[in-house]
Amino acid sequence: MENIGLPLAAILSGVIGLLIGFMLGANITKWLLDVASTLTNNTLTGLGIAVVLLIIIGAILKFAPAKLSSEERSRLSTSIEWLRVMFVIILAFFIIAMLAYMGIVLGKSLEGSLDQAAFLARFISFLSEGITVLSPMVMGLLLGLIGASLGSTYGQEAILRTSVTTGRIITGIVSAIGGAIFVFGIGAALNWLYQFDNPEKWTTYPALIAAVILLVVGLAANPKRQYPIGMVIYTALRSLLNIIRSIEPLIYVIVFAVWVGIGPFAGVLALTIHTIAALGKLYSEQVESISEGPIEAITATGASRVQTVVYAVVPQVVPPFIAFTLYRWDINVRFSTVIGFAGGGGIGFVLVQNINLLKYRQASVMMIAIAVVVISLDYLSSKIRKRII
Repeated sequence: MENIGLPLAAILSGVIGLLIGFMLGANITKWLLDVASTLTNNTLTGLGIAVVLLIIIGAILKFAPAKLSSEERSRLSTSIEWLRVMFVIILAFFIIAMLAYMGIVLGKSLEGSLDQAAFLARFISFLSEGITVLSPMVMGLLLGLIGASLGSTYGQEAILRTSVTTGRIITGIVSAIGGAIFVFGIGAALNWLYQFDNPEKWTTYPALIAAVILLVVGLAANPKRQYPIGMVIYTALRSLLNIIRSIEPLIYVIVFAVWVGIGPFAGVLALTIHTIAALGKLYSEQVESISEGPIEAITATGASRVQTVVYAVVPQVVPPFIAFTLYRWDINVRFSTVIGFAGGGGIGFVLVQNINLLKYRQASVMMIAIAVVVISLDYLSSKIRKRII
């Protein structure tokens, strides 16, 4: 992390790419969800379209041209390959969106007819609704990260290939735009949380001031100077994960129960947020403690940074990552009962209701069932861990 640096124009080009990618991903996902919702008004029609799209994906993957070596691959063939991959991803997501909307309809229709097994219908409906609600944000973040990577890469190439004077002009313009976007985004996030009376004082005005300041800084600074962006991102992400992890899941489930209502969705969101923070800390510490020998050996052969990560870092961290993930899975299974006490749904919510109603016989049966599930999952995770690791 210490030796990762980028010019100022490359850093703020990444900010611009992040915004463009997020907006494209979120809007395209919303459009695909709207189209999928329209096509699944008739269940049979939706299933037929999903089958046809699966056949198209299979044909694209099966009859694709053979992969070329790095020497034979041209810029055009690389672009065509990327377009093919993106097209397959879009079709796959569209199929998932159609199945999600059909799952909502199926779950609601089966809930009244399954009696004791109605929880399966509610689970199908809940899972499908979660896909439709969270997918725009997830796809927006993914495309935003891709846009940030492309923006920083092309921004760095543009600066390194130009003269100092041209580089100063490019750096000034990009810095003004990127800084304004960054400050406006922070103000918009604060306004979303606190709902200020005059939001322009927290968004537009600071963004304009930041644009002017960074324009002057970009014109005055050395355009080819490398700034230690690696340590800045690392420190910011670690601090954010520490803040998220310091709040207990019970607090999260209370907040999400107010936001999305009492039920399993609030519990899933609470456990997801806390799990991401906890695993992020474990993963980062594992990466920091890897052996430097393989990295130095592969770097000495002239390998690129990506090749070094793939062949020297990934083999060392995959087994611990799997072990940490399975361990956190065990924790979430046990903690899901406690989450239900605060409105997170699931068996914990039903258990606390039976205890409050003095139905101790039903409560004892549920506690035994919880113990059996935890023991079974612990045994299963240990088998998976031994088989994989």
